[in-house]
Amino acid sequence: MNQEHLQGYFDYNATTPISEGVALSMQPSISLFANPSSPNRYSANSRSAISEARNNLADLLMTRPERIFFTSGGSEANNWAIKGVLFKHLRRPGHIITTSIEHASVLDTVRYCVEHLGFSVTYLQPDAAGHISLKEFESALTVDTQLVTIMYANNETGAIQPIEQICKIAAEKQVPVHVDAVQFVGKRLIDVEQLGVNYLSLSAHKFYGPKGVGCLYIKDRDAIEPLIHGGGQEFSMRSGTENIVAMTGIAVAAEEAKRELVYWDSHCFRLKNQMIALLEAAPIALVFNGTTDYESALSNTLNISIDGIRGEALALRMEMLHGFIISVGSACSNNKTQQLSHVLTAMGLTEERVLGAIRISFGCFTDAKQVSKFVDALVIEVQQLLRISGCEVS
Repeated sequence: MNQEHLQGYFDYNATTPISEGVALSMQPSISLFANPSSPNRYSANSRSAISEARNNLADLLMTRPERIFFTSGGSEANNWAIKGVLFKHLRRPGHIITTSIEHASVLDTVRYCVEHLGFSVTYLQPDAAGHISLKEFESALTVDTQLVTIMYANNETGAIQPIEQICKIAAEKQVPVHVDAVQFVGKRLIDVEQLGVNYLSLSAHKFYGPKGVGCLYIKDRDAIEPLIHGGGQEFSMRSGTENIVAMTGIAVAAEEAKRELVYWDSHCFRLKNQMIALLEAAPIALVFNGTTDYESALSNTLNISIDGIRGEALALRMEMLHGFIISVGSACSNNKTQQLSHVLTAMGLTEERVLGAIRISFGCFTDAKQVSKFVDALVIEVQQLLRISGCEVS
């Protein structure tokens, strides 16, 4: 995606463009035709590409390479972490703790384990800012709790959960913790060893890498079952011929993220503050959904509701008339028929406010001029929609 196509692209949570360095690095890897598992001399180059990718991801997460296992992305990693742990308890299904604001790949997987495998589950509810209570989490732990699975940062609001404290509390009860960190990795610094997490999912396309590749950090491979059996790849933890092209892409993306993410983070936070100031001064009635401060939420995400309009109508007009791409809800929603965000609903927002919500996010390609143009266009379209609906326009 070239710079011209990025001029109106704001929805960096749903996906991100591949960086130029990642795109260039992937082209030569297409010629790495040899199977990495074969003993011939051509296969050595393929194995080297995998090793580099594993090392770069380990460096990004501040861990050891042997704890990195490649997947097709965050959804597979989430499925593997949840099912892989719980499959060891099929003779005595126990208790799961998660939240009501997780990604669909967690919520649907937990639901499957409850409905088909006999596990029970507690869904922690967020407060109005999008955060769960540590006190409620600790109260939910029982002697039968076999897994905790909680996201690091929410994909709709950017709200950051107190994962380090959660891990400490769970460790005292010897309960493993899986963290969906797809939205977090590449946006903030992370040290998985210090964090104390047992399993952590990530996806390359959230930090300017290719789609269709991610990884699962596994602290102890003996504590989890493989989902894919066969050829013994990934230390016999995930069989199947490796996707060398994608692995080359995630290798460079991880290297760039390690080098640039502090700048990316500060850049996005400046843009976020600029947009907050412009929106607060705009002649439209709006409210911010969830917290917006640095410590409590990601720098690249804003979620707002605007009185009197429907979010999908505004998103459509912003794209068709101004070229700005924004979102309503999640790109991977499990509630598409109702068009209601399960995240905002769980936070206690009214149906009207949920229907009027849009998500705006930034990336390293966004600049201050684009933010100003975006707010100007937003005001125009909100006022036009209010006129169409017969509402007063201030």
